[in-house]
Amino acid sequence: MSDTGNNQAIASKLNQIAALLQEQNVAFKPAAYRKAATVIEELPRDVSTYGDEKELKKLPGIGEAIAKKILEYLETGEMQFLVLLQAEQGGISGELMDIEGLGPKRVRQLQSELGIASVAQLVNAAKQGKLRDLPLWDEILEKKMIENAGRVQERVKRFPREEVKEDVNLLIKTLQKVQKVQRCAVAGSFRREKETVGDIDILLVTTAAEEVSDAIAALPIVRDIAVKGEKKISFDLHNGLRVDVRLVKADQWGAALMYFTGSKEHNIAVRKVAIKKGWKLNEYGLFEGEKVIASKEENDIYDALGLRFYEPKERIDGL
Repeated sequence: MSDTGNNQAIASKLNQIAALLQEQNVAFKPAAYRKAATVIEELPRDVSTYGDEKELKKLPGIGEAIAKKILEYLETGEMQFLVLLQAEQGGISGELMDIEGLGPKRVRQLQSELGIASVAQLVNAAKQGKLRDLPLWDEILEKKMIENAGRVQERVKRFPREEVKEDVNLLIKTLQKVQKVQRCAVAGSFRREKETVGDIDILLVTTAAEEVSDAIAALPIVRDIAVKGEKKISFDLHNGLRVDVRLVKADQWGAALMYFTGSKEHNIAVRKVAIKKGWKLNEYGLFEGEKVIASKEENDIYDALGLRFYEPKERIDGL
């Protein structure tokens, strides 16, 4: 879809808190924040849909303090605890801390030695060979930082659908050939045939999640793995396009495909129809209490709700 934009931003901030606390030699807390960051990044839907503090605390590794910080970010776009930590440590740049492999020491060094505070400034300086002679640096690390900084920039980049169509089709064909993959399809804005896409959502059914996850990670078309778990594997293609492969159960295929295809507005409109009937609709199925009414195919869900089938490209807004 990908309606999980808050997850990545929150995970990044939690990882930054972990790095800054570690810098202060605080015991235990860095590991707790890193674990929470992984949990948030692997959530199947946006953390904003999980409700209040009580619901967030049901997630593994999310205690009261971290739940409050998540809610604060959702309300204000900031975590004051992180802002204070950054200020305490000499106004350390959050933008630079977002780059993989750049810890507080190197970020502080870039700011004080070269006045670098943004991703664009870092890329520019690295391309001019200004980083390699700094203490803690060399030519290899300088080159690696150009790549890693580029990935931060790629996160906000959108790709023309026609430009990535061949890559996506090849990816689907490759995944379908992976042993123990029973079903596989693209979802998100690509399936809705939007002119541009920010990332690619793919759904996959298997009974051997770990085995399939390992096989995907070993594919030659996979460039960098960001997340690898039993429910989700995220990686970049050679052109920087981020791919989220979600492993779902066969009997939940239809509900998951509908949810992750979107659009957000269309999903909300369909959910309202379910609520009027006293039912609940989410990425796992259409429910009356605990009883599953429909979940296996998208058609089953639309039929049960008394709606016509909406082609993916029609799912722009309401009904």
